[in-house]
Amino acid sequence: MHQRVRDRLPHLPALVDAAERDLAEQTALLTAARATAVGQTLEHHGQSFRRVVAKSYARGGANAGPPRVLIEDTADGELIDVTRGEDEAFWAWAIIETLRHSGVRIEELLEITHLALVSHRLPNTGEIVPLLQIVPSKSNEERLLLVSPELASVLATIVTRLRADSGGTIPLTIRYDANERTEGPPSPHLFQRRVSWRSEVISPRTVENLINRALDRAGLVDAANRPLRYTLHDFRRIVFA
Repeated sequence: MHQRVRDRLPHLPALVDAAERDLAEQTALLTAARATAVGQTLEHHGQSFRRVVAKSYARGGANAGPPRVLIEDTADGELIDVTRGEDEAFWAWAIIETLRHSGVRIEELLEITHLALVSHRLPNTGEIVPLLQIVPSKSNEERLLLVSPELASVLATIVTRLRADSGGTIPLTIRYDANERTEGPPSPHLFQRRVSWRSEVISPRTVENLINRALDRAGLVDAANRPLRYTLHDFRRIVFA
C-alpha cells in the first residue's frame, strides 16, 4: 500500500493540470453548444458537431428530466452529452482541489456542508480568518482547518454553482453512510450533484470514478506502462495530503 502511494503521488501535478484543462475544455464546448440552435452545426477545435435533442426530451412527460445539451459528431454520428461532460469535469476538478488543499479523507470530504464554513476573529490582531469544520470521522474528533486562499476559492466556486442551479439556495440533501448504514439529517452538502430532478450527495465510488476518468483523459500511466488508477484505499492513505 505504501508503495502504491509512492508510485502515485508524483503524478499529482499532472493530474491537477489535466483536471483544469478538461474543465476548461468542457466548459468551452458547453458554452458553444448552448449558443447553437438545434439542428445547426458548430466547429470546435477542428471538429464539426450538430446540436440535437434526445427523443425522450422531445416527447416530454413527467420523467423526461431537465433538458440537457446534446451534440452529434458529424464524422461518426457519436452522441455527446456535453451537460454531463461539463458536470463530471467540474466535480473531478473540485474534488481533486479540495482534497489536495485540505488533506481530508474521502468520508470527511463528502460530509462537508455549507454550515461547516465558519469565521474566527483572532484575539491578538482582530483579523477574521475562515475555518472549515470537519465533523468527527475515523479519529472520532472534530477538527477546524484554516482555509487557505486556494481552498477558499474552490469552495466559493462550488457554493456559487449550487446556488445558480437551485434558484439561489443550496439544496438540502441526505447522505447515506455505508459504514454505519445510517442516513444523516437533510443538510446543505457541498459535494452534491443533480440526478434527474433530485440532488444527491456524491458517493465514494463516484469520487473514484470521476478521478480515474480524469486520469484517462490525462493519459497517465504507472511504472508498468498501464493506465494509472486510484482506488478508495489510496485515498484513505491520504494520497493528496
